[in-house]
Amino acid sequence: MTTYTGAAFSDGPIARLLDLCISSQEPGGAPLEDELIRFCRSIDNSDAARWALPAATVAALLDLASEELERPGSSEPSVDFTERLAKAAGASSGPEHLRMLAGLIRLIDQHGLPDFQALPMSAWEASMKFPRIRQFEWWACSGEFEDYDQGLREGIESEHPSGCHQELPLLAAELQQSLLIFSSKEEMEKALKPVIPWASASIFRDILHLIQTHFIEQH
Repeated sequence: MTTYTGAAFSDGPIARLLDLCISSQEPGGAPLEDELIRFCRSIDNSDAARWALPAATVAALLDLASEELERPGSSEPSVDFTERLAKAAGASSGPEHLRMLAGLIRLIDQHGLPDFQALPMSAWEASMKFPRIRQFEWWACSGEFEDYDQGLREGIESEHPSGCHQELPLLAAELQQSLLIFSSKEEMEKALKPVIPWASASIFRDILHLIQTHFIEQH
């Protein structure tokens, strides 16, 4: 298999799906169908992902991968992919498992996706959805500043001026979205504490207020 073709197996959506299959088999792992729903929901909630690689295309890619593996004379994929697929497939054959995933993703895509109240956000989903909040941890928790408020202010000011046009609006959007998604303190902590240990509605509101104040005063 050429390097370029092999990349379709070793990275991207196929690799991510196989990782979810493997983690769902571990003790305490989430049900596979729930993880596939979260995968599709993550695509659906991102304009860029939905434009570049919608769920239907992911399903087609899985089918193409299964056909490539069964095609007579096709070269072998990487050892890393082969081992990952074998672990994910269990008693099934690799191509059969890929087709099964493709079928489930098509069904999920056709039947609509539940919101975060119906199917709570997982740790990996939260990590991917709120990357800028996660990165703000140093300013909120490092202890390098005289007090908590100064740390937050320094974090906002560190983005001035170039980050004010890109990073701060995206951080503000993540903060606002998190406050809207989680209707209670308990919901927020359950979803975000595993990946953002310092997460709280009050801290998020403080950061959001500082961003808005900065925009008003400096821009």
